Amino acid sequence: MDLLKRLRAICGPGHVSDVLADRMCYRRDCGPTPGGVPDIVTRPESTAEVVAIIKAANEARKPIFIWGRATTFVDFGVKEGCIVLALDLMNRILEIDLENQVVTAETGAIWHAVDSELNRLGWEMTVPGGGGMFSCTIGGTVAYNAVPHGITEYGITGGHVVSLEVVLPDGTVIRTGSASNTDAPLNIERGANGTDLAGLFIGSCGTLGVITEVTMRIHRVPECERFLFYAFDNVDDCVDAASAIQSQQAATFLVGLFGGPKPAGVEGEAFLHTIIRDNTAEADRRVRAARICCETFRGRPQDPEGTRRYWTEHMYSWLRNTTASAYYGSRPYYCPEVAGFITTQALKEAIPALHEYVATNADFARTGMRIKGFDVYFSPNAAYLWVDTLYPEFSAEAKEVGLRVRAEIAELLFSRWMSPGGIVAGIAPYIMHRLGTAFELLKTLKAVLDPNSILNPGVLGLGGDND
Repeated sequence: MDLLKRLRAICGPGHVSDVLADRMCYRRDCGPTPGGVPDIVTRPESTAEVVAIIKAANEARKPIFIWGRATTFVDFGVKEGCIVLALDLMNRILEIDLENQVVTAETGAIWHAVDSELNRLGWEMTVPGGGGMFSCTIGGTVAYNAVPHGITEYGITGGHVVSLEVVLPDGTVIRTGSASNTDAPLNIERGANGTDLAGLFIGSCGTLGVITEVTMRIHRVPECERFLFYAFDNVDDCVDAASAIQSQQAATFLVGLFGGPKPAGVEGEAFLHTIIRDNTAEADRRVRAARICCETFRGRPQDPEGTRRYWTEHMYSWLRNTTASAYYGSRPYYCPEVAGFITTQALKEAIPALHEYVATNADFARTGMRIKGFDVYFSPNAAYLWVDTLYPEFSAEAKEVGLRVRAEIAELLFSRWMSPGGIVAGIAPYIMHRLGTAFELLKTLKAVLDPNSILNPGVLGLGGDND
């Protein structure tokens, strides 16, 4: 039986296609890498079907590229001639366990859809999800270990995973944490049973296994939400205010704006948005603490309506008191991102260095490039600096410049201050060699688990095509 017939026998003919029009739809995510055309698109509905597809690919020595919903700008181009393993049909919520405060869902469940079902019961996942929460999948978000909203209090996505079901590159199915006890398979504790195997797959971008089920922690929806917005005349004051808020644990989510379009109608050079979620008495206390921190460092209070709309309407541009036109205007743009963790105080050096780089780069004005933002999600003790440079999609020269700019900014930041959050294809060449023996260990694990380099070959530089 040839491979196409075998895959159709596994998934059913309606869930496998080699039609060019279908295959063209699975070339890339929202990032700038064009991607190749896959040979076959498969859409399994169960873990058993994923297992069978992986075994068939191994026998045919045919690479698989894993597809959630391709919602991010992480620069992932599918390789020519591969099998696409699209997981969007594996989208069921399997269990809401209020007693043990966890939810279990299949990998293709949309983040916000899961949260919406929990909201009906007065609960929510303990991490609010990434920027694509209305379209991103649970499995994809965990595989990338996305830096989410609410990071200041809640931390990043991976810290809230209780257990995973994963299909290894040879088709073996494993469960992690307490769920791996076959005589008492309970999704209650990630740290059970020795080595933290869940951590091996969180952030691995599908290179070491296919995540098929995820169990996440949940908690009750907080009683109230409060919003603050402050403007500062210089970067240093804004950074010191943010550092003080971190030390007081006053914010659920603290967002700093240090470049790109300034918030409409607001004077200043740097800006802080603060979201606080808690019971009423504690929220009021935290509001007072955040105000003192900002005003001690000469922050000026502003109308927080944009902050509220950003949080409740989930449109990022409201942080700048405007619609999305502040970023993209009337032309389609791509944004090759560079992002990562940096100490809070190091922002005082990194932000001016970024502004200087842009000011001395004549290619920006010449090719119509823009700065979407030098924006920061503050974590409990550090800063996740998110650098977006936009270039016009239809200009080949601007694209060439944009990708070169990404490379130069990555070198500037990673060589002095920063380690990335999720490591993705676009920035892997600039960080993986800096990981030293940790990188060597990752390559060894890839070679042992996936000797045929079936899963996402070349991604993260862990072996396979283009390495």
